[in-house]
Amino acid sequence: MPLYQIKRITSAISLLFSLSLLIPTAQAQQTSGFLRNYNAFLTTNGQDYLVGRNRLGFDLSYETSYGTLFLSNEILNTYTTNANNYAYDFSEGYIDMYFSKSDLRVGKQVINQGRTDGAFITDIHSPIDLSEFLTQQVEDIKGAIPAVKYTRYYGNNFLEVIATPIFQSDMIARPESRWFPFKELDRNTNVVYADSSMDDTKALFQSSIKWGLRSSLKWDLDIYAMWWANSSPAYEKEFTLVGEPVATQPGFIVTKSYKRTPILAYSGNYVISDSWLLKSESAFHFEKQFDYFPEQFSEGDPSTLPPAEQQALFVELSSNDDGYLMDKPWSISMIGLQTSIAGITVSSQLFWEHIYGYDEEILQKQDFVYSTLLLQKSLFREKLTLYSFGRYNYSGNDFWINPRASYAIQDGLDATFGFHLFGGEETERLYGHFSFKDYAANSFTYLKLTAYF
Repeated sequence: MPLYQIKRITSAISLLFSLSLLIPTAQAQQTSGFLRNYNAFLTTNGQDYLVGRNRLGFDLSYETSYGTLFLSNEILNTYTTNANNYAYDFSEGYIDMYFSKSDLRVGKQVINQGRTDGAFITDIHSPIDLSEFLTQQVEDIKGAIPAVKYTRYYGNNFLEVIATPIFQSDMIARPESRWFPFKELDRNTNVVYADSSMDDTKALFQSSIKWGLRSSLKWDLDIYAMWWANSSPAYEKEFTLVGEPVATQPGFIVTKSYKRTPILAYSGNYVISDSWLLKSESAFHFEKQFDYFPEQFSEGDPSTLPPAEQQALFVELSSNDDGYLMDKPWSISMIGLQTSIAGITVSSQLFWEHIYGYDEEILQKQDFVYSTLLLQKSLFREKLTLYSFGRYNYSGNDFWINPRASYAIQDGLDATFGFHLFGGEETERLYGHFSFKDYAANSFTYLKLTAYF
């Protein structure tokens, strides 16, 4: 059975089961929602209009004798080029059932984990919508997955089990989009991106267990064991000849690749004092896919080689059977401090990614280090909030800065004005990491108005 049919059947069964159990015995109903208008303009290239959209979110919550039924819906109107462009999304739909020492949530749900800013270590359960990158607000980019989440309480501690029968990937911008994140291959090779989707992949059952320790007033700790696939793809590369009208130039057909792996992780906070908080988070992936190329290809343009060497290289490329991907153990760690100085919240985090059993052919660096800094200050009885967030990648000398100001015009009506600024140095040839420098021409300013009801 195709994966898209399994998805539809699973979602339908979950929703129908919830409705059949709860609606007849509903005791109370609550509704809430928002209407958000968002406009963004490039700060480069003549300040062109980048995107305009309206987003209507509407939540329904039914309290019953069994527990709670929650339904979340969204209607998105993107009017950048056409005012009549509408899309509907059934964002979440799940049932919460409460027992004496445990809770059970079944259905389509957003799962939040971890303590990081500007990166994802243990917070990998829900897919991320990066199709328009940061022109979508952070609260809108996390997607829901059909899952069962069971929590068993042991005093202040708890055991949480999550299982899902369907793998869902991050939504990545298409190659022709200004937000496509894998531009390095395009600049240095001839690439054809296969029009693949998750319907072409296997239904990947995934599960995780979390042990939450909350007995101490000084610290809390979450310990994870996962059997999960990274929702951000690697790219398998198949050698081909491209060109028009005659295909004579070496190139690659690339397709998305996802792989489940055992993951061990932890996430914790430690209260140093009344004003200082230590944060830490780390995950070890037993296998992760990394890119490589033959030495002759990675060092220059194969079309400039003598014919005999070209032929030998083409034979070597054509015989490859691993998609030019290597599986290696990999870890990602974070340590950070948070404090308050003169009413300003200051949070800084340092991240370190490491590849074990490193091979020099791998395009990614063995150690990749970056840091984030968050500043936030509320004024005028918390009606005005000033916020600034930045991330700096040390290996590529590239950065992202997000300053913004939010003002509560009245109860239930907020306005936000801000920037997303990208920049850095030009990367080396076949640089194996995401670089904010690729988005330098996409830096933009935005205005957001949100009405809550």
